[in-house]
Amino acid sequence: MKYLSSILYADDGVVHCKTKEAALYIKECLAKRFAECKLELHPTKTRIVYCKDKDRTKDEDVTEFDFLGYTFKAVHIMCKDGKMRSNFIASVSKVSAKTFRDKIKSLEIHKRTGCKIDIIAEILNPMRRGWINYFGKFNPSAMKYTLQCIERRLVKWAMCKYKNLRGHRRRAEKWLTSVRKREPRLFAHWSKMYSYC
Repeated sequence: MKYLSSILYADDGVVHCKTKEAALYIKECLAKRFAECKLELHPTKTRIVYCKDKDRTKDEDVTEFDFLGYTFKAVHIMCKDGKMRSNFIASVSKVSAKTFRDKIKSLEIHKRTGCKIDIIAEILNPMRRGWINYFGKFNPSAMKYTLQCIERRLVKWAMCKYKNLRGHRRRAEKWLTSVRKREPRLFAHWSKMYSYC
C-alpha cells in the first residue's frame, strides 16, 4: 500500500493582528513553517487586509476579503445607540448569493404548474432554511436581494399556473401577498424576509 509523503493543500485561515507590522511578521513566520512542511501560502489568496471602519480610518489598498462564503468589509449599519456608522462585519458574499440564486433558477419552479403552492414550499424550504440559518447570523439584511429573487420566481410560477394571472405580474404579486398573509409560515424565508428587509 502506498502512502503520500506530503500534503499538497491546507485549509484556509484568517489571522487577526493589531498592526500591519505584526501581520507582516506572522505572514513571514507562516511561510517559513509551511515550507518546512513542504507547503506554501497561496500566492494570490494570502493578503494583508486592513479592517477599515469607524474606528480604523487609515487609507489602505485592501479593505475587504472573502472567507467561508462571507465577505468581511465595512458596512454602514445602525449601532446600539441608534446612529448609522461604518462597522467591519461579515455579510453574505456576492458569489454565495449568486450561487444560491442560480440553484433556485435551475429548479425551474415556473414549469411545475401541476403542483400546489404547498408542494413548491416543500421543495424549496430545506434549501432556504439552510442558507438563511448560515448567512442570517451576521448582517441578515444583506440577503434581501436574494430572497426577493425567490419571490420573483414564485410570482412567475403563479402567472404560469393560473389563467387569470397570465400576463398580469402585479395581479400575481397581489395574489402572492394574500397567500403570505394567510399562511406566513408556508415558506421558510417569509417571516425572516419581512422582519429585516
